[in-house]
Amino acid sequence: KDQEMRRFVLLLLAGILLLIVQTTWLSFFPVQRMKPDLLLIFTLYLAFLFPPFLGGILAFFMGYLMDLFSGNTLGLYAFSRTLVFFGTQFLKERFYLEGFSFQFLFAFAFSFVEGGLLLVLINGRDPASLENLFISLLTFLLPRSFCTALLTPFFFSLFQKGIAVVISQPEQGIKARG
Repeated sequence: KDQEMRRFVLLLLAGILLLIVQTTWLSFFPVQRMKPDLLLIFTLYLAFLFPPFLGGILAFFMGYLMDLFSGNTLGLYAFSRTLVFFGTQFLKERFYLEGFSFQFLFAFAFSFVEGGLLLVLINGRDPASLENLFISLLTFLLPRSFCTALLTPFFFSLFQKGIAVVISQPEQGIKARG
């Protein structure tokens, strides 16, 4: 119980640090459509590490903080990150996610679906902007999803090593924690 709470607080602080990096340092990235979504990678990793209740709370909280930092309609990221978390929870037993290609494809799919959902929700209020939705999907969402997916195996490995060092547990694969 104490170990679980320690891990929860550690990952909460790591999520806040990733949020700060994503909203400050990555905002200076020269090509904004290639900017990866570090918190989405973090949310995917949380789904493999935590049970539904604690992880769902953490994913919701990270989404809520993302809403506060992004300036979008309050609740969009809280909703979408919670949805990503529970979608990953549902699918994690059905796929073997140890290899680079599977982690890449899994992150790409979730990044693209979440981004598409957010675009529809944001632009859904104005039917005239839905005409440009396809262009937004190709020019903004596709490159961003690709960059996020490309960094996912690196960050999964980094998170795995960090958790193993801080909590002093032997390293386990993603599948073994599920």
